[in-house]
Amino acid sequence: MKVLVVGGFLGSGKTTTILRIGKYLGERGQKAAIIVNEIGEVGVDADIISSYGFDSIELTNGCVCCTLKRDMRYTVDEIYRKMKPDILLVEPTGIAFPAVIKEDIMLMNLKDVEFAPLVTVIDGSRFKQIMKETKQFSKRQIIDAEILAINKVDLIEDLYIPIVESSVQQMNPQAHTVRFSAKSRDEEFAEFISTLLSDETSLEVDRRKGSIDKGPDAEEIVAASGENSIEYSKMATYASEYSLNHDYLESEKAQSIVSNLMEGLKKEIIVMNPEFVGHMKVILQAGTVNVRSSVTGAEEKPQIETIESYSSNPSIKILSAISNVSRSELMELVDFFVKEIFTNHGIKIVKTAVHKHNHESHNHDNHNHPEGV
Repeated sequence: MKVLVVGGFLGSGKTTTILRIGKYLGERGQKAAIIVNEIGEVGVDADIISSYGFDSIELTNGCVCCTLKRDMRYTVDEIYRKMKPDILLVEPTGIAFPAVIKEDIMLMNLKDVEFAPLVTVIDGSRFKQIMKETKQFSKRQIIDAEILAINKVDLIEDLYIPIVESSVQQMNPQAHTVRFSAKSRDEEFAEFISTLLSDETSLEVDRRKGSIDKGPDAEEIVAASGENSIEYSKMATYASEYSLNHDYLESEKAQSIVSNLMEGLKKEIIVMNPEFVGHMKVILQAGTVNVRSSVTGAEEKPQIETIESYSSNPSIKILSAISNVSRSELMELVDFFVKEIFTNHGIKIVKTAVHKHNHESHNHDNHNHPEGV
C-alpha cells in the first residue's frame, strides 16, 4: 500500500484534487481508499466524496472512502487490514499540519507500506489574502511539503502565477513545485499524478544525496508552531447539523434557502472581519437533491451546486472555519441565521449534531465516535 497525504489550507482544493487522483487510479484498475479528516463530527466533505461515487464500501471502480471517526492509527490499520487498497489517500483538515499526520502513519510501522511525497495544495487565487490572514500557519504547511501544488491557476492572471510560485519556493526551496487546476483535465495535472506515484522522484534522490537544506527561518517556524495546529491557526471553527420536518423540498426552493443562508452569513462575517479567509460549507439534503454551497473568503462569491441524490431524512449540515473572529460569535451567528432562514420559508428545524471538538487537548479518543470505519 502506498500512502499519499494531501494537505493544504482551508478551501485550497484538496477534496477536488483527491477525487481526481482517486478517479484516475480507479480508471487504471487500482484500488484507492480515501480518508477525510474533518474539523468536526459533521461530515460535509465525506458527503461530497460519496456523491461522486466513492463510499465506505468497495465500488466497481475499486475505490472506498471513510471519514476519520476515531483516530488516525485505528482508521489506517482497519483500512490496511480489511480493504488492502493499492493507494491510501489521506486528506487532513485544512488547519492541520500534514507532516504530523504523515509521521503518525509512518510510526505505525506497517509492513509493505510505502509513502508518496507529502503534498501541500496552495490556492493560488487567494495566496495573498491567506498569507496576510494566516501567514505563520500557512508557512508551516508550505515548509513541511515535499511537493507544492499551486492550484486554481485558471483563476489567476498569467503574470501573477510566477510570483506565487517564486514566493512558495523561497519558503521551501527543496520542494518540487507544480501548478494546475484540479477541476480541469490538463497535462499539468497528469504530470503531477505521475510525479506522486513514481517509484523514485528526483526529490527523493536529492534527499539521499544530502543536498537539500531548509529555508533560513524554517526551524524557527516549526518550533514556534508546536503540535496543536488548530490553536496555532487562530481559526474559529463551528460545525453543526439540523434535521428538517419536511419530507421533500423542490430543487428551486432548496437552492433559494442555501443561497439566502450563505449570502447572509458571508455578509455578517465580513462585518466581523472584512478580510476573512477560511471555508464555510453547507450541504442541504432536500429529499431528491443535494444542494451544496461554499465560500472561502471575503472576496469570493458563494458557489452553489445541485446534485440529484435521494435522502429519506432531509437535513442541513454546516461547517465553518473563519480567520480572526470569535468562536462564540461565529456559533451565535450560524445558529441564528439557520433558524431565521428556515423559519422564513415555513420550515421547522431541530439541531441534531454540533461540533464539540476540544481545541485544547485535541484528543480523538474523548469524542465518543462510533466504532469502526
